[in-house]
Amino acid sequence: MSKRLVPHTCSPAADLLPDDVLLDIFLRLPPEPTHLFVASLICLRWRRLIRDPAFLVRFRAFHRATPVLGFYQNIRDGSRCGIRFVPIADPAPRLSALKEYQNGACRVLDCRHGRVLICDEVFESLFVWDPMAAESFDVGSLPEFSGEENFTAVLVCTPGHDDHTDCHSAPFRIVLVDNSDDDEELLVSVCVFSSETEAWGEWTSISPPSLVSTDSAAVVGGFVYWMLGSDEDNYQDHILGFEMQTRRLDLIELPKEVQEKYKSDIHLMPAEDGGIGFAGVNLSSLHFWSRKTDNEGAAGWALIRIIDMAMLPISHKLAGDMLLWSSVAGFADDSDVLFLHSEAGVFMINLRSKQLKEVPQASDNAIYIYPYTSFYSRVYYFAG
Repeated sequence: MSKRLVPHTCSPAADLLPDDVLLDIFLRLPPEPTHLFVASLICLRWRRLIRDPAFLVRFRAFHRATPVLGFYQNIRDGSRCGIRFVPIADPAPRLSALKEYQNGACRVLDCRHGRVLICDEVFESLFVWDPMAAESFDVGSLPEFSGEENFTAVLVCTPGHDDHTDCHSAPFRIVLVDNSDDDEELLVSVCVFSSETEAWGEWTSISPPSLVSTDSAAVVGGFVYWMLGSDEDNYQDHILGFEMQTRRLDLIELPKEVQEKYKSDIHLMPAEDGGIGFAGVNLSSLHFWSRKTDNEGAAGWALIRIIDMAMLPISHKLAGDMLLWSSVAGFADDSDVLFLHSEAGVFMINLRSKQLKEVPQASDNAIYIYPYTSFYSRVYYFAG
């Protein structure tokens, strides 16, 4: 049973500090939401100060990077699918999937800006779940597909909402991708759902060289990008871009190094310069690429950063060959934290500080990782 926690009146000692001093103290608490939540339970005055929207805006601006609280994994057991949350923050909030999503038929499709997109494969329906608020939005049934192949979807904020440090109550869109193979022609179709109209838009289609991969997508500005899948005869040499405003689909050729250096094992992500990019591992080096446009308007790919992971410290020693030929399993856009899957386990790298950390709780049965990030929010729900 959930326990209702009610703040008390402040002690005389706490009342001696003026509001501005208390706010400066609260501002310097760690960014993980549990810290502000616990402080808000001390007394009614502290709760009022902490839950003030102006202070929360200031708090997010002060810390800048949204903290990574953990990540979700889809765990397969035969024909059944389960959703598992792996906590990283300490203390860790309770963000495990609700019981209705643990029915053996639900899986995570995307996780972005504090919300999780979940698909129920039996009822062919989608849900947008906010773990911090313990609330969900029932999107309802999926639109009629053009094919019978697998599909995927991406959760994005509605254009115009640029503050991604607090998207819990913001309107959203779901960009759904349908793969179709009728033996004569490959067809990829895209359809967009709006939470404001609660309706699906029209399909937009393109004939690509291969179908969209269901485990790699990136959102950059008003564009969504997906990897195209590969097989023994057709390695990944293109990505698919979708402009949400115009509903235009474009094929973008990848550099030849994708096959030569990374064996087509790359992960799409926003580049440091704000465009579309990708990361790949060559031996123990982590490479970052960005798509750039020159002065004459010609677009091309450029290698912009290399991290020698063998020289990264972990547990008072260098990583060495620990991450040799690892794969990028996930990336937290809001925090610049990247996850790697290797024979030695699952690891996370903070790309700003270059801190390397092992995540021993992660499951080896699920390669792809959906990072969950969030600051404290006024909608924060605690089950104790």
